[in-house]
Amino acid sequence: MTLLTPESPPNSILPVESVPAKELAREFQHAMLNHQLSLNYQPIINLETGLVCGFETLMRWNHPERGNISPGVFIPVAEQTGLIVQASKWALKEAISALKRLESHVGHNENIYMSVNFSPNELSADSFLDEMYNVISASDVRPTQIQLEITCELLSIQTDKAKKTLDICRKTGLKIAVDDYGLGDPAEFFPYMDNFPITAVKIDRDLVSDMLTIPEEEQLVQNIITEAKKRKIEIIAEGIENKDQALKLLELGCKYGQGFYFTRALPERELTALLLKISGFSDQLK
Repeated sequence: MTLLTPESPPNSILPVESVPAKELAREFQHAMLNHQLSLNYQPIINLETGLVCGFETLMRWNHPERGNISPGVFIPVAEQTGLIVQASKWALKEAISALKRLESHVGHNENIYMSVNFSPNELSADSFLDEMYNVISASDVRPTQIQLEITCELLSIQTDKAKKTLDICRKTGLKIAVDDYGLGDPAEFFPYMDNFPITAVKIDRDLVSDMLTIPEEEQLVQNIITEAKKRKIEIIAEGIENKDQALKLLELGCKYGQGFYFTRALPERELTALLLKISGFSDQLK
């Protein structure tokens, strides 16, 4: 008989990395039904003015026994099982509801938007467009206040399906951003800027982190900005960690950014408290 030591948790609370995918999927489904999921929001900043222009939503799972489970663990499971479709529908509703509340605390009239991540499985679902339309129609936000975040991978593996869906989304006024741009060879994905109705590209945090010390990375960032500007596509930098990065991005022509230098992603209550204290982040850009 195996005895449990103080360092050995019982099977019911195995480390999440040891939990079989099927069991984790069952627990995730339970989490959706029992309000264990929540959203955090990270402001997207206009680097010229320091004003908040939008928010990116980040899903969180606070498990009653396992604690906070990383999105890097539960999102792949949700995608593999199809549960991501239901979870993202919930997230979109929550984000839209939060947007109307946060909007009143931003303190200026810029077209504030909410950016929500969507996976290849969701965009390929036959019900995606109808559900998107129903959620937005039931709210009082404008389509231009919603930004869909997709990956370069989605564009490459589901070209025809993705293009048709994204074309319809864009015609309704939705913004469309390509997330983590710069992973792999950025030049490989430049043609997608011409073939898909992209309104923004988000420069990957690794490029932002390395650009001040590695000249080749700075050149990659510059190339992305140049190619995007040619097509009148907005550029948003992810993972800004210090003032030097923010100012360099602005110098290179990147107008928008987000990262811990401004604030980490926060629950709505904490974000509201922050926005009530400050009118923007201009002091951090002086």
